[in-house]
Amino acid sequence: MSMKEEGEYRKDMDIGEDDGITEKPLSRTMIFACYLTALLLVIAIVYGFTGIIADIIKKVIHVDRFIVLSYLSIFYLIYRLTISLGNHWRSNEKNEIGTAVTNFPNPFYDPGYVKGPMLLRKEYKNLQRKYKAIQAFLKKSLNTVDQYGKAIQKFESKLRVLIRHNDNSNRLIKSYNYLYGIRDKYFVEKMLNNILEECITVLEKDQSDKSISLFQVKEDKLIIKESVRINAESVAKRSFQKGEGFAGYIWEIGKAEMVNNIEKGDQRFAVGDIPTTSIGSILGFPLMVEKDIIGVLCIQSESEDGFNEADFRTVEFYARMCTLIFLYDKIKYKNSNGKRGDQHDIDD
Repeated sequence: MSMKEEGEYRKDMDIGEDDGITEKPLSRTMIFACYLTALLLVIAIVYGFTGIIADIIKKVIHVDRFIVLSYLSIFYLIYRLTISLGNHWRSNEKNEIGTAVTNFPNPFYDPGYVKGPMLLRKEYKNLQRKYKAIQAFLKKSLNTVDQYGKAIQKFESKLRVLIRHNDNSNRLIKSYNYLYGIRDKYFVEKMLNNILEECITVLEKDQSDKSISLFQVKEDKLIIKESVRINAESVAKRSFQKGEGFAGYIWEIGKAEMVNNIEKGDQRFAVGDIPTTSIGSILGFPLMVEKDIIGVLCIQSESEDGFNEADFRTVEFYARMCTLIFLYDKIKYKNSNGKRGDQHDIDD
């Protein structure tokens, strides 16, 4: 094998760390030095060995070292050709015996014969290429499996939220029917509390850090009508004019909005002197009847990116449920001649 072929062979054999082989191949300079050293050593050995043989033979017949070298070369050449031809017959039963004139069937085929080093290297390179191709395919397959796994997890999360939302809706309707049927005098308060508690369980991200506030428009102000996980002082003291605070901002623009990264300088979140838990993201939804806004629903998360676009569609149902209860309360107030009475004051 020539040095060029050896270099190409080593280049093919150079597998990266990702393939599991980390040994660095010998450089071309060192390969050249290796064979040069071997050549010089062989010349020295052959020169000395043929000289000794020539001195011994000179006692019988006149001969010099170059004649001895010629005979040895011929014998070695014949030996190598003989071995190569025998291996050729043993390697394949289709390799016939003969010359260009006569050909005979090959009786020397040997199924257990192992091919020589050059053929083994060629086979190894083919296996190596197949291994790399399989490894690349495996890596691509693992990436695909990972992508499908994430997609399935995302789909499972959405499906779980959908099922929970359906269960929550059924519970709220059943509670509405029961409380209305028994004419519970705290019907409005109980229903609003139930709605808010169910609402924060249907968001796609973790619900453990969520809080919710339901504001009602009263005398041109937003006051907290009901809440979950909001401190009592905020409930008692907090109110907003239109355009003031985030709830007032939603009241002013008249549409739902989500802020997933609350900046410190944002005036919509100025809290004044009332202590409050820091929030990282918030979602606001207006309670609308045609063009009139009668309240605002706000859901807060202590962490950033606490909501996604799908939460808008989910929260809308609970906002409309709150709107329904507000309208019921308003009708109840009118039917009781402007005075708050219990459920028995309402005409059936």
